[in-house]
Amino acid sequence: MTKQIDTKALLEIDRQNVFHASTHLKQYADGDLAGRIITSAKGIRIQDSEGIELIDGFAGLYCVNIGYGREEMAEAIYEQAKKLAYYHTYVGHTNEALITLSERILKMAGQGMSKVYYGMSGSDANETQLKLVWYYNNARGLPEKKKIISRDRGYHGSSIASGSLTGLPLFHAHFDLPLERIKHTMRLITIAVQMMA
Repeated sequence: MTKQIDTKALLEIDRQNVFHASTHLKQYADGDLAGRIITSAKGIRIQDSEGIELIDGFAGLYCVNIGYGREEMAEAIYEQAKKLAYYHTYVGHTNEALITLSERILKMAGQGMSKVYYGMSGSDANETQLKLVWYYNNARGLPEKKKIISRDRGYHGSSIASGSLTGLPLFHAHFDLPLERIKHTMRLITIAVQMMA
């Protein structure tokens, strides 16, 4: 027998205690933004506390693209967590699972790839890419070579640098973004047209 969830009561507790990313906090706190409690998932579908089933087209915000409820994945995670759930990779620390996975990724990646750098999210991955480019140019003695061109209306993350890459005003407003080094294609086209006029 499945335990009944009091959606309204839980959402009220959530409104009082959780700081939600990419959410208009006042609207959510005032109840103007409904909120949804996801209770289960299988394959490409998610189900909420009201029994509504939806296709998760975003794949859990782009990180569950193999689908939900994959028993072989749960078992692999469980087995690894019993031995070592996590350990950092700073100053040369590593572990067998990380070494084996890295080798496997590089074999699939094709020519030109020589290392795997692990991150926690897409924002983190894009932020790291920017830092590597800036570090590389500093190491080459080219400290001014830092401009990055990004696409207007493209999504690349929500951290400071990746939020700057994101070409959506919502990710810039109220956050002093984008960083000056980040240029967007539509802005560059507009500037070029203005200069030609």
